[in-house]
Amino acid sequence: MKKFLIVSLVLIIGFGTLFAGAQGEAGAERPIRLVGATHLPADYVFYRMMEVFAEKVKEYYDGPIEIEVHHSGDLGQEKDFVEFMIEGISVDFAIAAPSWAATWDKRVSFMDPPFLFKDLDHWDRALSEDAFAPIKEDLIKKGLRIVGYGGGGTRNLILNQPVKGTEDFPNILLRVMGSPIQANVFNAVGFKATPLDYLEVYNGIKTGVVDGLENESAALRSMKFYEVAPNIVLTRHAITVRPLFFSEKRFQSFPKELQDAILKAGEEAAAWHRATETREDAEALKEMEAEGKIKLIELPPEDLARMQAAARPALEAFAKEIGAEEILANVDSMR
Repeated sequence: MKKFLIVSLVLIIGFGTLFAGAQGEAGAERPIRLVGATHLPADYVFYRMMEVFAEKVKEYYDGPIEIEVHHSGDLGQEKDFVEFMIEGISVDFAIAAPSWAATWDKRVSFMDPPFLFKDLDHWDRALSEDAFAPIKEDLIKKGLRIVGYGGGGTRNLILNQPVKGTEDFPNILLRVMGSPIQANVFNAVGFKATPLDYLEVYNGIKTGVVDGLENESAALRSMKFYEVAPNIVLTRHAITVRPLFFSEKRFQSFPKELQDAILKAGEEAAAWHRATETREDAEALKEMEAEGKIKLIELPPEDLARMQAAARPALEAFAKEIGAEEILANVDSMR
């Protein structure tokens, strides 16, 4: 029943969006109508970023326009949003994990693998200077436009035991995501990489199936991993990239003035997203530490450098496998 209601709502919104857009583009009084969506709740940074985007589009476009942003998955999930945008129906813009666009360009998977970025400054420079431009250009041909790069969640180790340095890694069974690059990289760094379904991780740590995982502070808090793994090792080995996608079919149907407004608003809203998520991510760790829920562990700089070097061959092999050598070279040039 829930799936039927979602599909019905999506179809209604889709027809309404197309009708309203056509009327607006024809010069009638009816405004152009845009629909954005996220599967996350309204208090999450994704939704707040899209609200910033909507306000900036209205600020930069003088014509009649209506923009609504849906949250909490009432129009579906990220996979659905990407498909809707490519088809030009129902959802006009959305933030989504890069992996959902990998069907149309395998190189999208190379936007935020472990150990790609040296640090936050390197990550921000790579996004600000568009190290992923070749991917962006290819996705436009497939019907999906990136109008800004958000993200900023920093992934660290969440462990049930303290570590002093990389010499302790071989003793740790680390839960990793199911993709081969994840296992290859973390095995190369020294862990015993163990793929495990995300929803099984808490009990997996509790029962000794794994010793921990790697993730962001938002997941640490929402899933209460700190109850079974309170030791947070600040490896900062991955920093998330979350593109703000826009339907290319819809984008091309708009007047140039609106297209320009969307592009300008996308860049500015994405910059707001990056600054906000990185700040809130760091604040969340400090708050949980102050509450006595976690212990933050800094590794020696030489250990962090050792991890980067150990992961590099696996990263280069992954880039070659999916044809992302140019992307890796672009990112490296911005270190």
